[in-house]
Amino acid sequence: MTIWIPELQQRRGPRYLAIAEALQADIAAGRLAPGSRLPTHRALAYRLGVTVGTVSRAYLEAERRGLIDGQVGRGTFVRARGLSTAFAIPLETGGAIDLSLNRPVVEPAVPELAATLAQLSRRNDLAPFLAYQSELGLPSHREAGAAWLARLGVEATPERIVITCGAQHGLFAALGATCRAGDTVLVEALTYPAVKMMASQLSLQLQAIAMDEAGLLPEALEAAARKGRGRVLFTMPTLHNPTTATLSEARRHAVIEIARRFDLLLIEDDIYGFLLATPQQPLVNLAPERSFHVTSISKSMAAGLRLGYVVAPAEMVGRVGAVVRSSSWMAPPLTCEIASQWINDQTSDRLVRARREQARTRQEIAARKLAGHRIDTHPESFHLWLHLPEPWRWSDFVAAAQSRGVLVTPPDLFVTGRATAPHAVRLCLSAEPSDARLEAGLTTLSELLSSPPELRLNVV
Repeated sequence: MTIWIPELQQRRGPRYLAIAEALQADIAAGRLAPGSRLPTHRALAYRLGVTVGTVSRAYLEAERRGLIDGQVGRGTFVRARGLSTAFAIPLETGGAIDLSLNRPVVEPAVPELAATLAQLSRRNDLAPFLAYQSELGLPSHREAGAAWLARLGVEATPERIVITCGAQHGLFAALGATCRAGDTVLVEALTYPAVKMMASQLSLQLQAIAMDEAGLLPEALEAAARKGRGRVLFTMPTLHNPTTATLSEARRHAVIEIARRFDLLLIEDDIYGFLLATPQQPLVNLAPERSFHVTSISKSMAAGLRLGYVVAPAEMVGRVGAVVRSSSWMAPPLTCEIASQWINDQTSDRLVRARREQARTRQEIAARKLAGHRIDTHPESFHLWLHLPEPWRWSDFVAAAQSRGVLVTPPDLFVTGRATAPHAVRLCLSAEPSDARLEAGLTTLSELLSSPPELRLNVV
């Protein structure tokens, strides 16, 4: 085991991030060679004078960055360059059960892709897909996007659609089109972590708006708007990440009324809306003149195609396109053609049915395994929000779960600013390829919830 002690004196910010960044720097500088075994969580915590939970979060962050691999029963190792984590921890040999990433199993799309590529190989009109195209997307691809969105209950003409490299890129384009450096964006108290990163990159301020178990509180939004705090609201009104809250029709109309009264622009993240067999009325339908609707095919079809759609107010389409042009020039036409073909021949519908069925099955497993514990969820969601009973603290629970081979998403990733993170964790039910592994992971978590955390004395 490598006796590695990170240098933290010159690093600011949370300790767990400082440790992860020091680890990244030492790997880049060659001070830690690929394959080096790192100190245990407890040993490093003792040497640094921090909690075991802090080290666990640092190692989890480093693993997310692709720097290290944690192998249950063996320890934590510096990853070899170019080696995928998925291969470094083979699922069939006892790798960690990952309930931390909200990604669907990819298998349903593999045979569909093979068939589509075979069809494309026989066509003689492929040249446009290898050339530069408009930042808005080819007309045929925008038409397919409009058809796809219509099936999800979104009313949009092709002229209002901009194709992006996934929903995250779409959110970036919408923020770039509506905000200038120094502006404040209103967000739910728990929000999508990538939006926090985008706000930092674009020099934007985030203002948290209170929410309850049913989602964003309109009265809190009105209070912030009345004080002039921000002119853009970013919201996840359907299957909110991480809580799964879905705004009622009454709250949606209340949000629209407030937005019109105080001239707020709305950026609606609807990445999970396709999971609902009965679609909710999207905000863009209620207020098309001020709403940006952002979604993608990542969760519904295939994340690797990197394709998203932004529906913008007619007069703002050019601005969104300008951000796409400056950040990626365009979405890849070839992957756009694959997705468009799937939409036009109903392959997309078959994939969506498979995703919905998987979500329902996994939620049934979770309901059975976590019976008696407090959870916020939806029977058609990919994830759930698990409230921790006293005396569990979220940091200790995340560390304890990881030490037993189960990865969960810590709540502080979703918190805006310096607000206190709730004692809850997100559980993602869709990433593991087998129901059996999911059941095993949930069984481990249920056992943890039913027992008190280990008492640790970290200060002498």
